[in-house]
Amino acid sequence: MAAITYSIKKNRINRGIYRGFSLEGEDRLTVIPEENEHFLFLAALDGAKEDMTWGRLHFETQLSEDLVYLVYVKACNEDSFYRNQKVCKINNFLTDPEETDQMKLRFFQELGANRYVNQSDILLYEQTGRYLYFMIQVIGEGEGCLSRIKVEQQGDTFLNTFPEIYRERGSFFHRYLSVFSSLYQDLSEDIRHVDRLFDLDTCPEELLPVYAGWMGLEVEEDYKNEPWLRQLVKEAYRLNCMRGSKWAIERIAQIVLGEPAIVLENNVMKAYVEGKEQEQFKKLYGDNPYDVSVLIRKNVSESMKSRLMNLLNQYRPIRSRIHLVYLKDTGSLDYYTYLDMNAFMVKEQNGCLDTEEQYMDGIITLG
Repeated sequence: MAAITYSIKKNRINRGIYRGFSLEGEDRLTVIPEENEHFLFLAALDGAKEDMTWGRLHFETQLSEDLVYLVYVKACNEDSFYRNQKVCKINNFLTDPEETDQMKLRFFQELGANRYVNQSDILLYEQTGRYLYFMIQVIGEGEGCLSRIKVEQQGDTFLNTFPEIYRERGSFFHRYLSVFSSLYQDLSEDIRHVDRLFDLDTCPEELLPVYAGWMGLEVEEDYKNEPWLRQLVKEAYRLNCMRGSKWAIERIAQIVLGEPAIVLENNVMKAYVEGKEQEQFKKLYGDNPYDVSVLIRKNVSESMKSRLMNLLNQYRPIRSRIHLVYLKDTGSLDYYTYLDMNAFMVKEQNGCLDTEEQYMDGIITLG
């Protein structure tokens, strides 16, 4: 029989309290590096009957080595306790934003909760009770995230298939079977959600270069972290249908740069250039009638330029060459502005040396 699973997702997390984390997507809690302590308090999981036996708590972690995480877990049949000679609901106490984190941590300690250090797969065979309370604390400065938090009621799928004499809960044999049961359940979970791997909106970033290759789009492995790659793969079929067209060049540039670019075709523009300006035109846009110039309004890094050129070359028309032209902001004066002798307009800019990229115009003096 399959285990009953409680998934800790956005709805449950928002009804609880999380400090030092930011919630991304459905269940991804990202550590805020500026904070030293990070807490997650949730309302109890209700097993619906007294002395409920619990199976397994597990979640995924991607934390830097400087971070330590602690998990406190306790199951009991009570949903309230006495505080200041008054009955207080445990859920209300744990999810109250005005209560301090240290007071809630002390509550778990006095409740006799089990503490687990740097363990993301925890067997709960010692826990019995209708309500399961647990909290997660991350200590230290660093980066990382917690995700896919789940609690399984049954905890194993194989124990009940053996004769009754072997079904002692929490025994060595029970724990031994849990190793294989956990692997089986995780694999079954992945199979049930295999459709997410083929959904371009939810698939992992590591698969995007693979799917791009399936669509005939050549991208490097390190492209996977680019924010525009997912959108590019989603539109790959349409781009393939328009390969070699001006629209394809414009659309690729817009996806990668995040803003529209201007595409000029030499064979079209030459008709609008006067004879005396032909030489300047050729220097800027090339003298080949098949050349295509892409005018970009912002500066980009060399790595971004290389990736953009790689993509544009895959969709350019046959025999054509792609030129990237970077535009700069310019100023204009109205009819009532006058400049005295030796006066000129400059645009104030800040620059720094010894960094990866420096952009300075021609009117900058280093003192």
